[in-house]
Amino acid sequence: MTVPWDEQGKEVLTRLWLAGETARMIAEKLGRGVTRNAVIGKAHRLGLTGKHGSKSLKWARAFRPKGSDQQRWRKPKTRAR
Repeated sequence: MTVPWDEQGKEVLTRLWLAGETARMIAEKLGRGVTRNAVIGKAHRLGLTGKHGSKSLKWARAFRPKGSDQQRWRKPKTRAR
């Protein structure tokens, strides 16, 4: 099902997205059968993707091995026959 996006809906989406609201919260505020995925798709088409300060990115960086902690793979010195 496609959701008709009028200018008012686009403005509300843009304002809330830039304010840091989640796609689920925006969908609930818009109503009219707008889903979370519809909000994400429209935000992408409007060029609003890539929220700054995403929690998932901060979490992923916190657990990435750094420097000497990284496991290094080396070639075997001899070949198995």
